[in-house]
Amino acid sequence: MKQKMNFVGLAGLVLPAAALIAYSIGKIWDWWHTVLLVVGLALLAWFVFDYYKNREKETSGRAVKQGANFAVQALIVVAIIAMLAFVSTRRHYRLDLTEGQLYSLSDQTEKVLNNLDRDVVIKVFAKSGEAEGLSDLLDEYSYRSARLTYEVIDPDEQPQIAKQYDVRQYGTLVVEAGAKRETVTKISEANLTNAIIKVTRDQDKLIYFLTGHGERSPEDKGPQGLEKAAAAIKKENHLVRTFNLVRRRQVPDSATVVVMAAPTSALAPGEADSLAAWVDKGGKLLMLLDPDTPQDVRDLAERFKLTVGHDVVIDASGFGQLFGAGPGMPLVQSYDKSHAITKGFNVMTFFPVTASVTPAKDKDGWAVTALCKTSPQSWADVDFASGEVSFDEGKDRKGPITVAAISEKKTGNKKSMVAVFGDVDFAANGYFGQQGNGDLFLNTVNYMAEEEDQIAIRPKKVEDSRLTMTPADVTTLFYLVVITIPLLMVILGVVFYMKRNRD
Repeated sequence: MKQKMNFVGLAGLVLPAAALIAYSIGKIWDWWHTVLLVVGLALLAWFVFDYYKNREKETSGRAVKQGANFAVQALIVVAIIAMLAFVSTRRHYRLDLTEGQLYSLSDQTEKVLNNLDRDVVIKVFAKSGEAEGLSDLLDEYSYRSARLTYEVIDPDEQPQIAKQYDVRQYGTLVVEAGAKRETVTKISEANLTNAIIKVTRDQDKLIYFLTGHGERSPEDKGPQGLEKAAAAIKKENHLVRTFNLVRRRQVPDSATVVVMAAPTSALAPGEADSLAAWVDKGGKLLMLLDPDTPQDVRDLAERFKLTVGHDVVIDASGFGQLFGAGPGMPLVQSYDKSHAITKGFNVMTFFPVTASVTPAKDKDGWAVTALCKTSPQSWADVDFASGEVSFDEGKDRKGPITVAAISEKKTGNKKSMVAVFGDVDFAANGYFGQQGNGDLFLNTVNYMAEEEDQIAIRPKKVEDSRLTMTPADVTTLFYLVVITIPLLMVILGVVFYMKRNRD
């Protein structure tokens, strides 16, 4: 009989609650709402009447003992939960379950934060209560590095600080490290990370592009120009300059990396020797070539144990056709897994009309690494002038074919580097944004500029993917999560306690 009355009391609570919840969702009171409310209240009244009628007025010692045991156990559980909460505020793991990892920082940003060697403070100028979105992003940054902190400042409440930092609009970030300061008005992971790099870098790196031999220009915005590559270098917080070696007669002392982008005419007398002498003293030379490269430029690469073939690499695997590329545009998926430039690099790259780049057998103290190789279904075709695409046994070379390599050698306290790519078009405006082409180019520049913390896959673009809910959906979710589930836990606890008490 007692068990039956327990069900009566439970029904007396559930039926009126169901009626009220249904009304709050639909905003319409129907006749069945009234039935549920009346029946529920009647059952609840019956339960209360029966409970007081049959209530035992004496409490046994056993019941008191059980109550004390229950209280002690409850205190222990609360203490354990409090300890876990305390520990989790200091050591916890964040898991991003979104498609595309939208709320995870890019590899590049994580490397920058992990390698911070000085304190960085970010000041967020926003109205009170309107900085939640910015706080989510900055929480990710501060979670990765104890050296980075941020504070939110309301320009309306503290106008003197806004004036001090020359802040003219809401949503502005000011990044500070010591005496250096950068202002960010267009908030994104890429812009914020670049600002952190700027304020923590001791000196700017200069990337020089060689001119005077028909090279591709870093100012050319056409499909074959390198304007996008130059702009990307600037976003990495390097400076871009051009120079003519005939006029200067030597590589500028300020040059960090010299880029030779597909010269179409031979070098002037002495230019190759000047470049080689600069490399031997610890210089870094990046050569972006093609199958028609002049012979003296090939000879310059040969000095550093890298041979540029008189060939065109053909890819018959068919993978490139999936992306609208023909056999003359090899798709590369094989990279050296140990070198910093390509370590962890798992993005496809395209090399439109590329020559092979083969490490020499006699390396003479140079450490040569084949960075990128084509598929086994490719070959180096030496008879490309005829326009026919076919493999000639004994004449052409079977794949995989190396299309990019780097040669390195320790020179005192410096390191000499020469990186050679058999293709320049992969970094040209028409292909720079395709798959991993831009990342591969920038990784090479950053490695040669000795900025290894910037070698990574760049920050991703966040696509708009929203969950749309009606007011009724929101109310339903509220009752389910905030009320129903906790209420069920309480009811189960009471039922188990009463059952144990009865036993």
